[in-house]
Amino acid sequence: MQNAEIRLAEIEDARRILEIYAPYVANTSLTLTSKVPTPEQVAKTMLDVKKHHPYLVCCIKGEVVGFAYAYKFKPHEAYNWNANLAIYIDPQFQGRGIATALYTALFQVLKIQGFCNLYAVITIPNDASVALHRHFGFKELAIMNKSGYKLGSWHDNLYMEMTIPGSADPGKSSGPLSMSQLNKNELTTIMAMASALLSGSSSSVRS
Repeated sequence: MQNAEIRLAEIEDARRILEIYAPYVANTSLTLTSKVPTPEQVAKTMLDVKKHHPYLVCCIKGEVVGFAYAYKFKPHEAYNWNANLAIYIDPQFQGRGIATALYTALFQVLKIQGFCNLYAVITIPNDASVALHRHFGFKELAIMNKSGYKLGSWHDNLYMEMTIPGSADPGKSSGPLSMSQLNKNELTTIMAMASALLSGSSSSVRS
């Protein structure tokens, strides 16, 4: 795939991110959010996330076609080494390995920050998302039956988890590093390696 790039999200990306996300909210149960956010709310969420977690986008020919980010697991300090995940791809660009590339970069950033455990909540059925997470080593934790009601139906949630291979010992730090504490050259390398996955290399998961 030519002219494809994985990079850190910027506030100017909020409009396009909303364009991708809004149809998922309005027309599907893949997210159980029922109200489409405003551009201002998307921008605020991005700014809040970027203080402590990575927020990434995939661009093709300069246009954002997918995004992924991690966010706080729970407010208590004991959970600081955990993170929840979110990922959305423009339907026109699905099946090209974009989700795989985004997650590859996202997990590398989370690892160097010092995070240990990652969690995903998937409204099922969603075979593509389940396959993507299994590809990265996620295991099924539990299914919450009829846990969300949207678009006139009950929906089940699948909870999945992964411990980042080689993650740091939390006993040797006061908590994960913030994004501003990371080495910029290391971030650039991570983004470049993930972008290279979109430049013709094959993958068993093409999400």
